[in-house]
Amino acid sequence: MTLLARGLSIVLAALVLVTGGSGLALAQKAKFRVWLLRTYVPDANRALEDSIKRWAASKNVEPVIEYFTFDDIETKYVAAIETNALPDVGQLQTIGPARYRGMGRLTDLTDLADELVRANGPILESALPVVRAPNGRFHAVPFNYITDMQFVRADILRKAGTKIPTTWEEVREASRLIKAKGVMDYPLGQSWNRSADGYGVFQALLYSYGGGWADESGGYQSIVNDTWRTVVRWASEIYLNDKTVPPDAMSWTGFGNNEAFLTGKIAITFNGPSIYYVLEKENRPILKDTLMTIKPAGPAGRNHDVLLLSFTVFNTSRQPELAKDLIRFIMSGDEAKKYMHSSWGQMVPAFARLRADPYWQKNESYRAVLEAPKYARTPGWPGPLTAAAAEVVATHVLTDLCARVIVDGWDIDRALGEADTRIRDIYANVPSR
Repeated sequence: MTLLARGLSIVLAALVLVTGGSGLALAQKAKFRVWLLRTYVPDANRALEDSIKRWAASKNVEPVIEYFTFDDIETKYVAAIETNALPDVGQLQTIGPARYRGMGRLTDLTDLADELVRANGPILESALPVVRAPNGRFHAVPFNYITDMQFVRADILRKAGTKIPTTWEEVREASRLIKAKGVMDYPLGQSWNRSADGYGVFQALLYSYGGGWADESGGYQSIVNDTWRTVVRWASEIYLNDKTVPPDAMSWTGFGNNEAFLTGKIAITFNGPSIYYVLEKENRPILKDTLMTIKPAGPAGRNHDVLLLSFTVFNTSRQPELAKDLIRFIMSGDEAKKYMHSSWGQMVPAFARLRADPYWQKNESYRAVLEAPKYARTPGWPGPLTAAAAEVVATHVLTDLCARVIVDGWDIDRALGEADTRIRDIYANVPSR
């Protein structure tokens, strides 16, 4: 052995004696990758990250946590599939389980789902079409709903002499009245752009009018019909005829309507409870006049979109049992409640025992948030949530349809024809499993 090699051996031996080997052990910690949605409620984000770190410390693994936003979630996952860079555990939005199951990327989690039901009670019925495949198997387990609500400024409505809308037509009527009486120039904050605040609300409007693009078996059915014409007319006329929506709304990002409501520029919008979180957290003056209510009904009743976050284990994970254990830990009663109580009403549980928590009886708005998921309908309703139905939402066909009329000046039938062609192509090329 050379003098230099002998010296290095002595130094390494000394390090092991001084550190007790901890330095070497640290270097050998397995990395565990988790992808999460960065919500608009930082307190909830921190609570979930802290939960993951506590679990990781108990398992002697190093958590590597990455975030995505509402607007880039699908892009991030598709890119990871193409580059073989999927995480061990990932959060998915509503369309994720069907979409990535259809691509053959998810692990069967049926046993874990059954275990969580035994611990936390039954899963709310509207969550099942999201996480349970048509064959009854689970490839994701529900985490929480981010419930889309109708936000209203009760004081503005009172000034205009109108009531809180309970139907979509009443939304238009109230907005027109507020504008006509000079109370507010642009009372309705609804954008039909490529964001969750666009495609989610359009689905709620569509389903409440009895529209859809799939039959009960999940096959495609034409959208070129009077129901769709009525819905697209509603969506476009609030811009083109009523002129009750801010002129720049079609260019809003996902936070555009939040900002407009929080700064008093609009009186009605549709959003997750993150708006209410800011009002409560900062105790803003308009809090006392702001209500969250269940979204409006239409001729076919109250049928809403759903934004359900779930956890999945990708089948590329080299640590699938650890991945399941992390989900089990996060969804255990104590951890789930810590997170829920840190969410300021944004995260609504899907499991019965968590939904029974007195936390949700705080006020009228919180009670409405808890109730809203009962009316949730998945993409492609009334059929099952298939990979093809998920792809329709992921590729923004629905909001692009509205933009063709509002921005490009197309007539409704021309826009419907283009959307019909796009959807037919999706159903012809995306596996239905």
